[in-house]
Amino acid sequence: MLHWDDLRTFLAISRHGSLSAAARALSVTQTTMGRRLEALHERSGAKLLQKTPQGYQLTPAGERVLANVERMEAEALAVERAITGEDARLEGEVRITSVEAFASHILAPSLPMLLSQYPGLSVEIDVDTRALSLSRREADIAIRLAAFEQHEAIVRKAGAMAFGLYAAPSYLMAFGEPTPGGCLGHRVVTLQDTLMHTPEARWMTDFAHAAGVALRTNSREAQVQATMAGLGLACLPRYLADLRAELVLLSVPTAPPSREIWVGVHRDTRQSPRIRVVLDHLAETLQAAAPRLNPG
Repeated sequence: MLHWDDLRTFLAISRHGSLSAAARALSVTQTTMGRRLEALHERSGAKLLQKTPQGYQLTPAGERVLANVERMEAEALAVERAITGEDARLEGEVRITSVEAFASHILAPSLPMLLSQYPGLSVEIDVDTRALSLSRREADIAIRLAAFEQHEAIVRKAGAMAFGLYAAPSYLMAFGEPTPGGCLGHRVVTLQDTLMHTPEARWMTDFAHAAGVALRTNSREAQVQATMAGLGLACLPRYLADLRAELVLLSVPTAPPSREIWVGVHRDTRQSPRIRVVLDHLAETLQAAAPRLNPG
């Protein structure tokens, strides 16, 4: 007989395509995930996933059962969310997903106040670049810089994040300040291709379309550090860059666009006391940080 862990293993590998990514999604080791896959095939008597040069893919048998397993998962998660929503204890773990820099500089420093009031709470912060699912209980609360696509989420706008164009004094000494016309002769520190759809990346592309690219990264902290080292111009969140003496905020004809900050929770769990107090804490934290996040 198949166990629920077998089916979760099947879904995770089919969604992520590799043992390592599936293991991260289920918070287990890659070795454990490999053992679970072997057990799945042994207990089922059929091969549901096939390893290929492109990663794990569904076999015909796997394709036939995928929809059934997804329905089972949806029902199991609905039960889990309902139980969580009825849990009246002000203790236990609350999982938050957020972008890395915000988690490091705004969220994490605020937690001592929360946990001093509610010592039975434990907070997990996940800075996975994927949009973790509230429906699948990958997170209890999500803080995002874009509108939510999940229809079962209760979402509210919680603030805004301003951006500016920055460079290090050493860079300006070597290259001068950028002038309108595409920044010919300059270099930029920008985001990876997978993030070039973001408003700040599109603005930077338009403003500095004639500049060379010195660095692409998906890490905001790496972007800040590279800019401080004099590697190039960068469009950075003001709450990260304004406090750095090694960076100069440059005047530009049109300011970079700001990003709205959204906080979401699944409708089934929003009344859970432990999730409710963390939501209230986040609202207070974002309100207190508003002058840093979006300076006038």
